[in-house]
Amino acid sequence: MEREKICQLFSKLEGDSKLSQKEIRTIMEIVRKQLNFMIRNNIVMTPRNYERWFYVFCSIVESGRELNDLEILGLFKEHYDEPYDEVKERAEEDVDTRPKGMVKKLARIAEVIERKLSEVINTLDNHNENILSHKEEIVHESEEIESDEIRVYIKRILDELEMLRRENSMLLNELRKYHADVVKLQGELISARAEAEIDFLTGLVNRRRFERAILEMINEYQTRGYPFALILFDIDNFKQINDKYGHPVGDHVLKEIAMILKTFLRANNISARIGGEEFAVLVPGATAREGEIVAERLRNAIANRNFATPEGEIRLTASFGVTGVRRDDTIDTIFTRVDRALYRAKQEGKNRVVVIE
Repeated sequence: MEREKICQLFSKLEGDSKLSQKEIRTIMEIVRKQLNFMIRNNIVMTPRNYERWFYVFCSIVESGRELNDLEILGLFKEHYDEPYDEVKERAEEDVDTRPKGMVKKLARIAEVIERKLSEVINTLDNHNENILSHKEEIVHESEEIESDEIRVYIKRILDELEMLRRENSMLLNELRKYHADVVKLQGELISARAEAEIDFLTGLVNRRRFERAILEMINEYQTRGYPFALILFDIDNFKQINDKYGHPVGDHVLKEIAMILKTFLRANNISARIGGEEFAVLVPGATAREGEIVAERLRNAIANRNFATPEGEIRLTASFGVTGVRRDDTIDTIFTRVDRALYRAKQEGKNRVVVIE
């Protein structure tokens, strides 16, 4: 795939060419559309994903096309004969999470653009003040000049200064608008990142961020031998709670479960709500059997807690599956294994922990 053919900005981003104001605006528009799309479609924002999707959206923005999500995915397939999310690729691919190349340059642009704009605006402001000051001095001094010929030249100078001042003022207005857009976009990017990684009901990380953490830990295990345990659990008979007490009570229960996780887990453990009433925990440095100890502690905490409802307190239980990482694991294989352990816990009577090493 020749990137120059789908993105005219390619050569400038890969090289050291200076970007024009128009090109920077185009980049900001590409990034805005790209991030919105990746968030909507749960595409993990690894550097490799980010780079490939940047080129796709560069092609879309430069051509002025308006495409729906299915058409955009089809366009990706035209340019890349591979999965659209590298997290879903084979585990033996060594995924380098360090930004480099074009991605690194874009990151630098994002970091310095707001500061540089502020510097330019301040410089132009000072320049305009100096022009106005010099103009006033010339007008004052010219009042004592009697030569008509000299006065003609002075008028030309004053006209030139006034034209320069007006042009600077117009540029300042444009830059201030652009600066405001950049500041707004920075806020949107921060919000988008938070929305992309956090489950707002419970405050835990969501499935996408959790899967990225698993990918990182699998890589850590395969390169350095650092193990981890994965715990998967869900609340027993949760549908009955929603049916009997209503969804607000169900939401309250989910928040309480999140509070238990935050209370009983160590700081280096990663807990997530990965869907409905299903939760997951990563325990770094642990074997499957050590993960079982953590799961039993959580199971007991849930079983012994009174959950408040408008109709009084209720008691709950949860079923747990636990597994440890293996040398040949991918996200799919480790999740399949822990899901099988959870299924066995349900089949064997619920409110229990089942381990598959």
